[in-house]
Amino acid sequence: MNHIIVASLLGLAAALILWGGQALILRRFRSDVQWVREMALRFRPTPAPAEQWTLLGYIGMIFLLVLLLSLTPHPLLAFFAWIIMLALPRKIVEMLWQSRRRKIDMQIPAAVAAMANSLRAGLTLVQAMQRLADNAPEPIRTDFRVLVNRYAIGANLEATIRQTKQRLQLANFNLFASALLINREMGGDIAETLQRISASLDKLQQMRKTVEAHTAEGRTNIKVLLAAPIFLLLMISTADSEGVSMLFNTVQGWAVLTTAGLLIGIGLYVSNLITHQEI
Repeated sequence: MNHIIVASLLGLAAALILWGGQALILRRFRSDVQWVREMALRFRPTPAPAEQWTLLGYIGMIFLLVLLLSLTPHPLLAFFAWIIMLALPRKIVEMLWQSRRRKIDMQIPAAVAAMANSLRAGLTLVQAMQRLADNAPEPIRTDFRVLVNRYAIGANLEATIRQTKQRLQLANFNLFASALLINREMGGDIAETLQRISASLDKLQQMRKTVEAHTAEGRTNIKVLLAAPIFLLLMISTADSEGVSMLFNTVQGWAVLTTAGLLIGIGLYVSNLITHQEI
């Protein structure tokens, strides 16, 4: 009965908020649509239906709130967990973007060398970029496809290169983009310049691989420590299933799980700072 009353009050409060804050909600919706549109362009060469994706996200959030209210022992705890989970989509997208940036960073030396070879074969700069957009491996191919597509619809090439440079924010790509921009302004043998940049980036990449090899053991230990609590919880549940079930059926249990999750997250963050050093 108490669950029904609290859920009804929360529903009434939500309805009043929707009615009284229409302008604020509309601004939030437009902001979310713009964020979805920008994030989609990071992963795909063509624009995405941002409005539809945003509405589906809102529907998913409402469904998640209803699910948490039905599963957790206390409605306020469910609402608190829901507020925390609202931040997860952006965090997950950011993690995926950082992973994509690392892959692109590893592919830049080969892409620069391929462009240098294309220019030496007599292709223009735009044609060399088009060849990379067609033949380069993912994910760097998508970024060159975005660059070429924007130029094809009339965008200035220099501005397009600067936009890609701003979007990726990678030191290696910045060096490559600066070489292209300087060449567009002052001329020179761009193929030779790109070949030297490719050789330098290859040496830097070898140094990074050496560092990763020396920190591989630390990263493995992090994975083991992350899996250990789950494994121990499963082991204990075979001996004391009632005690373990209290973690998921009581307010105190959810508090313990939340605290454990925060501590694990802090530990992973600190460990990643130690084992992932930039060169």
